[in-house]
Formats: sequence, C-alpha cells, structure tokens
Amino acid sequence: MPNLEFRKEDIVIGPVEPGSFDLVTARAVLHHVADADKAIANLIASLRPGGAILLIEPDFLPVTIAEPPEVRAFWSGWLAWSRDRGIDYHIGRTLAPRLAALGIEKIGATAETAIYNGTSLWADYWTQTVKELRQDLTSSGKLNNALIDTLLGCCADPAWWTQTIAFTAVHGYAPGRE
Repeated sequence: MPNLEFRKEDIVIGPVEPGSFDLVTARAVLHHVADADKAIANLIASLRPGGAILLIEPDFLPVTIAEPPEVRAFWSGWLAWSRDRGIDYHIGRTLAPRLAALGIEKIGATAETAIYNGTSLWADYWTQTVKELRQDLTSSGKLNNALIDTLLGCCADPAWWTQTIAFTAVHGYAPGRE
C-alpha cells in the first residue's frame, strides 16, 4: 500500500486558470498553510480584472481575555502548541494588510465572535478536540493536565460563558474593476 502521508511544505499551490475567476474564496484553510502569503498571491492571480476575493480565517484574539485565568493560561499554551505545528491562529487580523500589499482594492472586513457557554455546541467542539489532542498537547510541554482539566471542566459548566475565535471575513477586488 502506498504511503499516503504528506507534509504541508510538500504541497505546491498555484493559481488555477490565472486571471479567469470572478470570485475566489478560501475559508478556514490559510491558517494551516505553510506559506500563506504565497497561497494568497496565487488566489489573487486566479482573479480576472475586477474579480472579488473573500477570505475567512480565525483570529484567537478573544482568548487573551478569557476567564478564569487558568483558561487564559490554557489558551496561551494552546497557541504556543499550534505555532510549533505551523498553525497561525492570528492570521485573521493580518488578511486586510496582506491583500492591500498585493494590490487588492476596496477592501472591507468584519469579524464575528461566538459567545457561548459550557454544554453548548462550541463547548462540545472544544471538549472533543482537546480530548483527542490531549496526549500531543501534554507531550509538547506547552500544556499540562491541570490546565486541560480546567478547560474541560468549564466546558461542562452551563454557567461558564466565554468566546474563543473571531472569524474574520475580508473581501476586496482585483484592480481593473469597472
């Protein structure tokens, strides 16, 4: 059986049919791409003159004020763990200037953050994610079982309210718009 494993740095992305598309979009993928600038440039290269681009990516800025402090410490460890794995959970706030630097015009953006409590669907998402990654999180040295247990306890408490991800949507147009 062939080896189906791959590394992010082995993936080569280029413009698809350069200059051909009215709309190019990517959602929740660029934060996992090793060279996001190159990927964004390739997306833009696929636009026809005046074509629109829409990028939607996470920004974990809300976790910097999470309560209680142990949950904030969990997220600090999570972000350190993700950086070591090449995941950029702060990319959302960088999209507008990246598009501007590549010549995109009439840029607009918005961010939306879900506010949720323990036992909600978001809390269940984080519970399942953290349980699945627990061994990797602890073996990385970025998080310990006590911080993980604190987050999981909060996620099980319907009286606990928080916010985690600001999904940032940025849009603009390639030069040549009529």
